[in-house]
Amino acid sequence: MLNAALAVVLAACLSPIVYRLGSRPTWVQVLVVLTSLPVVLTIVACLASALRPGSLGRLVRRMRARR
Repeated sequence: MLNAALAVVLAACLSPIVYRLGSRPTWVQVLVVLTSLPVVLTIVACLASALRPGSLGRLVRRMRARR
């Protein structure tokens, strides 16, 4: 539940920036997209964890085993 709430809060913080992005120059759009990429990845990870608790931990263990 906490992960889903965190994803909603982060998406709500990011949405006004994305909404007003179209009227900005191209270089600003690229800079904003690159800067907000970690936030988007965090939102995806929170949603994945909310949908299947423990799935991210299993993924990390599988990645460690491959090394």
